[in-house]
Amino acid sequence: MSSNKMNPIYLKAHHVGISIANMQEAIAWYQKTLDFEFCWEKDFPEIKTKIAFLQHGDFKIELFEHYETEAIPEARKHPLSDIRQQGTKHICYEVESGLIALFERFKNTGVDVVMGPLLSPPQDAMMGFIRDTTGNLIEIIELL
Repeated sequence: MSSNKMNPIYLKAHHVGISIANMQEAIAWYQKTLDFEFCWEKDFPEIKTKIAFLQHGDFKIELFEHYETEAIPEARKHPLSDIRQQGTKHICYEVESGLIALFERFKNTGVDVVMGPLLSPPQDAMMGFIRDTTGNLIEIIELL
């Protein structure tokens, strides 16, 4: 792979797009569960899709609810079967500390906890997975 030392590319993560089943449920879940703030929502009938943006710090999520949405295949709802399928896998949020307490909070408030928290394979972090209201995987990690 070549590198362009003369004109390096500066990239900063801006947002991730997530297809969901129900816009209002997803907005409420991301606000309540992960402290995202609502930015805006608009219906785009020409593409049969509602779109909303939410933000946490400098990072945004773009939610898509298509009028004829199709459910996530079951294999995509679990990290160990999802990695067999090609494509983008999941979003990961880092917490500075308190991952175990956060997962206890998730469990106590009915969040769909899929895995963890547990020590990551390279043993340099604690990690775990949850699902949003549609079944999209979300990883939460605490570096050790």
